Amino acid sequence: MAGKPKLIPRKFLSSDELVVFETRPSAWLHMKAAVLGIAVFFVGVILYFWNKISSAPSIPYLSDAMKNADYGTYVQWAFLAISGLSLIYVMGKYLRWSSTVYAATDERIITQKGILNKTYEDIPLAMITNVDLSQSLGKRAMGYGTMVFSTQGMGGRKADVVWDAVPNPMSVRRKLQEAMDSRVRPKQ
Repeated sequence: MAGKPKLIPRKFLSSDELVVFETRPSAWLHMKAAVLGIAVFFVGVILYFWNKISSAPSIPYLSDAMKNADYGTYVQWAFLAISGLSLIYVMGKYLRWSSTVYAATDERIITQKGILNKTYEDIPLAMITNVDLSQSLGKRAMGYGTMVFSTQGMGGRKADVVWDAVPNPMSVRRKLQEAMDSRVRPKQ
């Protein structure tokens, strides 16, 4: 059931703490906008080199604009700039996805976020009062869901921790429930 961490730093855990599970958010949710960015990148690169391809057909208005001596090179550089910006966008999406980790140990749940500045949130399992799971039809078809952990916070205020796009959320909820039950159940 429990093991060594793969995604969260070992130094973040206590010496006897075991990882029940750890995962990243669903790549589909975070990367679907990046697919559009990749398409824009390729279209921009193709349009930048369009006039350099000898057998390329003429594109109405655009081919004439790129051949214009006054501003044609600016149009080509604009396509290259759009390609560069879309590539930066895709890299940012990937880095944001790869730097987010959801983990549960036999003692707590942990959320790790951040590309340059790391943020670690952890809540002891004993403080979790409720685990809500929601999946729309589209999320169920894609195999992910949103989990909301309700806790009894400081001073009687409730605090919620949200995990978006958790892959196989029913399995994750079952593992969390088993970890929470083992904390309550007396050891034999």
